[in-house]
Order: sequence, then C-alpha cells, then structure tokens
Amino acid sequence: MKPRLPEAGVEWAQAARLVPSRYRPSDCFERIAEDPETQDLQIRLADFTASGMGDLAAQDPSRILFGPGAGWINACYLVPRPGRFSTARQGAFYAARELATSLAEVRYHLELSYRTEGIQEAQDLEYRALRVHLAGTFHDLRSKARTRAPWSAVYDPVSYAASQALAGQLRGAGSRGILWLSLRHAGGECCAVFDPGTLRACRHDTYLTFRWNGREVAQVYERRILELANI
Repeated sequence: MKPRLPEAGVEWAQAARLVPSRYRPSDCFERIAEDPETQDLQIRLADFTASGMGDLAAQDPSRILFGPGAGWINACYLVPRPGRFSTARQGAFYAARELATSLAEVRYHLELSYRTEGIQEAQDLEYRALRVHLAGTFHDLRSKARTRAPWSAVYDPVSYAASQALAGQLRGAGSRGILWLSLRHAGGECCAVFDPGTLRACRHDTYLTFRWNGREVAQVYERRILELANI
C-alpha cells in the first residue's frame, strides 16, 4: 500500500502530552545550551554517553535536542515505544492540539489496560501534563474518511499494523510526522512527530490524577502548582 497523503503546515503553541509522573527524563540534555558553538560537544555526548538516557543509537545524533525541555522530547526517540505510528525501534513524540484530547487518549488506554489485566482494586495514577510548541509541515490524515480503504485500516481502533506500515513508508520519504483525528475524543487533533526539530519549549505544566475505581476511570483531578509570591 502506497497511499498518497497531502501535507499541511500547523503551529500549535500549547500542544499537550501526558506522561506518567514516575518517569523523569535525563537532565543531561537540559544542561548543555542549544548553541552552534557546542555542537561538537553535543555530538560527542550523543555518541559516547548512554547511561540513563535510553538507546542513543536509536536516534540520529544530529537530531538529539539540547537545552530546556529537551529531555522530555528526546526520551520519545531514545526509548521508543510501540504506538499507532511508532514501533519499538522507531519512536515518535505524540502530542494533541488540546489537553482534553490527550486526557481522552490516556483514559482510553488506561481503561483498556486495566480491564485486560483484570485489576479491580481502586487506585490513583498520576500523570504530568506537558506543554510544547509544535510547528512544521506534516502529512495530513485529518480529511481522510475513516470508513474507506485504505484509511479504515490506518484508523483501526485496535490494530496498529497498517498505521505503523504507513509511518515506515513516510519516514523513508523524509516525513516530519503525521496529523490525524483522535479516535477517543470527537474533533480532537493529534500529531505523531518524527522530526524533533519541529518541537521546542517543552515544559511541565501541571499534574493530573486518573482515579480508577475498579471498572473505569471515573474522575480526573488536577493538582496545580501555586506561585508562593502570590499567596
């Protein structure tokens, strides 16, 4: 299958991504300034330092980011995880245009996982809400009919075989990523970013707690960080 996809330029100044709060990226990438004069140091670090950072061989050294927020972005490529448009060998930074879309996606996958595992004990699961500036030109699935071939296979709610195959083809052609409509949040827009150069200013925004009651995620709580100067 070699479907043709249009490309679209987007800029989401406050794109959202949720990650389990137990995960912390290596701060090594944060300490080195994103400066052309330090490029040699950056490449040497990427080539020779692997402890605690994931598999540096999984990413082209020239695509490893440095500076504030870089650790959150790099982690998606250095510790790749299977998803709709990613595999255990090729990672992607998943982001949504709105926080509500990220919330719906995480809720769906949490419920699916817990029901599959048969977990009936109530528990709270804490996530970090990240915000990131996303700007670039990406292959665009948003206008494709989900019920028609070959897009029905790419939008399959369970199997990622066709979507991963499509992502592999597009990566080979130099794609920066794929835009698509969320299956879990009506009207929600998502992006699987292949090129980290389209991302910047990634930061921790707040904490969200998903409350699993043994059957579903019935509630989501936000834990805000308050500025002491304003109290």
